[in-house]
Formats: sequence, structure tokens, C-alpha cells
Amino acid sequence: MSAKDRHVVLLVSQWCPTCPHADAVWRKLQSEYGFKYEVLDISTPEGRYWVNKLLIRSVPSSVVDGKLAFVGVPSEEEARKVLEEGVTT
Repeated sequence: MSAKDRHVVLLVSQWCPTCPHADAVWRKLQSEYGFKYEVLDISTPEGRYWVNKLLIRSVPSSVVDGKLAFVGVPSEEEARKVLEEGVTT
């Protein structure tokens, strides 16, 4: 699968001071690669879905192709690697 075919969901909350930094990393890479990108607040039904499905306990959390890829703010290099190679958990 190429990076442009990936689907990234960033789970955030309104009170999270580092979530905007994670969003900035993913938005920059989204503009380069063109993958589908969503930001979901964990208080919404869509956000709660991912929290419950993947047992997420901290934000920001990045879900790539349905798998938890990062908790916290990924470096651009780490995020780029996941986009190019996929999540290896």
C-alpha cells in the first residue's frame, strides 16, 4: 500500500496542550502524500469508537489504517516511516 492510500485518524481532546503539535505533523505530511486524514475529538461518538476499539487512554493518539501507531506527538520522521511502511505492531 502506498502512503497516499493510508487513512490517518488523530484522536484529540479540547484540553490537550500537545494535540495541535501532532495535528501539525500529520497536516504537513498529508499535504505531501495526500492520504485521508481525520481529526476526531474523543468526546464525539466517532472518537469514542476508536477509544473503545483500541483501548486508548491518552491523547494525542494516531491511528493509521485502523491500528494504533502513536501515543503522543510523533516526529515527522517516525510518521513518515509509518506512512511508507505501515504499522508494524
